[in-house]
Amino acid sequence: MKIKLMSILTGSAFALAACSDDDSVSIYTHNVEDEMNPMVSAMEEETGVNADFLNLSSEEGFSRAEAEFPEVGAEVHWGQLHSLALLAQEEDMLGSYESPEWEDVPDEFKDPEGEWYGWSYWYNELAVNTELVDELGLDTPTSWEDLIDPQYEGEIVMPDPSVSGTAYLFVSTMMQMLGEEEAWEYFEQLDQNVGQYVESADVPGQMAAQGEYAIGVTWDQAVNDFMEEGYPIEGVVPDEGVGYDLDVIFIYEGYEDNEEVQEIIDFVGSEEGMETAAEHRSMVTKPDVEGTAGDTEPNLIDYDALWAAENRQEIQDEWERRFNS
Repeated sequence: MKIKLMSILTGSAFALAACSDDDSVSIYTHNVEDEMNPMVSAMEEETGVNADFLNLSSEEGFSRAEAEFPEVGAEVHWGQLHSLALLAQEEDMLGSYESPEWEDVPDEFKDPEGEWYGWSYWYNELAVNTELVDELGLDTPTSWEDLIDPQYEGEIVMPDPSVSGTAYLFVSTMMQMLGEEEAWEYFEQLDQNVGQYVESADVPGQMAAQGEYAIGVTWDQAVNDFMEEGYPIEGVVPDEGVGYDLDVIFIYEGYEDNEEVQEIIDFVGSEEGMETAAEHRSMVTKPDVEGTAGDTEPNLIDYDALWAAENRQEIQDEWERRFNS
């Protein structure tokens, strides 16, 4: 029996996180607290701007802001999928601010009108528990195609693409590599091997690291973090290549003239801001600032983030129909 794990956020905790002091800038983010706390603290120390953040998944954050617009409950979204930022831009939800701190960041990582800025980028990766693979007599997968091999039945955990941006990156990557019809056939076969769909992108890495599953479909930094903590896992970048997405920051329309909001954008694009981010991300976008991956060059496909954004709802609806109903 396949399990779908849902996270629960209590009303009181939600209200506490969502409310900020009148003198604080409110931020939505899909970044986990272990990342955001040090980055926000560094920003506050450097700029003197106070900020509070609310952690939401990529999909939850977009849906919440879309429902709230034009009175979005946060001035800034610091940590969101590029594809969803493009969707918000199409809906005229973003304000424009051309920050001088981003001038040396390559053009492909920022909007020419200053409506969004990409500060790091990340990609899908498999977390493989080496001890469990040996114990169960499984082969270590090296490709996306390997994952549909019947030997892995019940030994794969992955996020749910209807709520997880990381999982949607995986699904939209396969759509772009295989074509939609063949990709849906692939996911029908993969579903036979998935023991559990979870809501958070980090959870598959954690469950693989702790030996609950042999393989977790996750993202690169989650794998790196659990490896550094000494868990018996290794990261696998599938042979066919992986999709990647920018992690972006942007201002919601109506708040672009707020000087404190502008200072946050400036900080994230600054040398210090990028160096702080590089402590938590494998790759950042400012030249000569090295992330945790060092000089590693993953096999990245030519991922079309705009296509992913424009087809997001249709793909997620179809996923719900096929696998969550």
